[in-house]
Amino acid sequence: RRAHGIRDFLLANIPDQGPARVVHGDYGLHNCLVGPDCAIAAVVDWEISTLGDPLADLAYALNPWPDPKDDEPIAPEAATAPSGFPSRTELAERYAERTGRDLSQLDYYVAFNRWKSACIVHGVYARYCAGKKSTEGIDLDELRERIDRSLTLSEQALNRIG
Repeated sequence: RRAHGIRDFLLANIPDQGPARVVHGDYGLHNCLVGPDCAIAAVVDWEISTLGDPLADLAYALNPWPDPKDDEPIAPEAATAPSGFPSRTELAERYAERTGRDLSQLDYYVAFNRWKSACIVHGVYARYCAGKKSTEGIDLDELRERIDRSLTLSEQALNRIG
């Protein structure tokens, strides 16, 4: 029910979008090749690219990006945990400065991406529960917790926009 309520809110509140641009669909550090100068040399894994609002890519990239002010501690294995990485807020501000984009609708896309993550994990969970995949070594409780956490984070982002 929570996921349906979030979906309904998202559908009823789609922000105005400027001209469509190419969006990656899975943009993040995990799909960037970094050169010896520590600059991004290439972005790979474009098979789900489409036309849309680039804020969707920014929000997706920011979702796993820990921020020092988060309630949850930064996981030591997070790619951005070592010093030298900007915070989530700083990264979004840099994006706005360099692109001239208005970030006032960013939380909509954060909420959408968190909701989408919950839906994807729920699909995986449902396949395990239906016996379509072996549950050997799979913690179904952990999958349910991930779904719940993603929905909570989506709701928090929606609360920031009204």
